[in-house]
Amino acid sequence: MTSRWLVCAGVLAAGAVSCAPRVPGIADPLRVEAHCSPREARITGIRSILTSTNDIVLDDGSPASEVRAAVRSGDGAIAYWNDQLLLLPNSAKGFGESDGYARVRAAGIPPAPAGATYRHLYLYVRDRGAYRWVTLRAFDIQDICIEGHKQS
Repeated sequence: MTSRWLVCAGVLAAGAVSCAPRVPGIADPLRVEAHCSPREARITGIRSILTSTNDIVLDDGSPASEVRAAVRSGDGAIAYWNDQLLLLPNSAKGFGESDGYARVRAAGIPPAPAGATYRHLYLYVRDRGAYRWVTLRAFDIQDICIEGHKQS
């Protein structure tokens, strides 16, 4: 009786897992342009900041020079991917994506202002086939720079 129950429980568990939605995680960036000298950018911090946005585009088209200036103003970084999927249902719809995911090629993460409860996050996203920088709010305000060697 006990073994029969275990078999049934295993079958049910396997069925439940196969029906669960699959949400893509944040991959390690292909490269990171860190402005943390002499420290390094923390990959886990980059992931956390990316997933802490409020999914509301604040600025529709920041120039790359503005993004670079913001990142260089302190301990910031620009991380690069080949179309990292980021769950942003409202913004993705505005970008012409039907699956709720924004396609992110780069994320510019400037330092959080002292005493702030959010920071600006610049994303280089696909918008109807062309890429452009947009600005969102991220609520993770941790310092992404750490002491030591590169971390993956």
